[in-house]
Amino acid sequence: MIDKGIVDSKRIGIMGWSYGGYMSAMCLAKRPDIFKVAVAGAMVSSWDGYDTCYTERYMGTPKSNPIGYVNSDVMPYTSKIDGSLLLVHGLIDENVHFRHTARFINSLIKARKYYELLLFPDERHVPRGIDDKVYMEERITSFIERCL
Repeated sequence: MIDKGIVDSKRIGIMGWSYGGYMSAMCLAKRPDIFKVAVAGAMVSSWDGYDTCYTERYMGTPKSNPIGYVNSDVMPYTSKIDGSLLLVHGLIDENVHFRHTARFINSLIKARKYYELLLFPDERHVPRGIDDKVYMEERITSFIERCL
């Protein structure tokens, strides 16, 4: 697509929620040469803190696969981020607890990486209230337009 002139290689962004939020952050951290912008909603930052039923089905336990757990965390790659990042999270998320975003923010601070944060104090895993949904979409759109 880039070679054919269909995609501007300086204007590639990614957005995802939950596992997609994890992938968005990983894309920005592991391939900053390709991805310039990422919106990571309710992202899993470390698989040791997520639902064991889901995680262990694919990764085994932390004891049986310690290297896999370390390599799949976002935090070891934070220092490689070289793009615009918007983190979005509901503070009463019952699926991906806010702890994931908080841990990632701590690694961003340690690496001196800039990020933007959009929080929803009364929302769960995905904003459900119409006002919150509209506000979130407006903020994400504005972020992407400004950063790409």
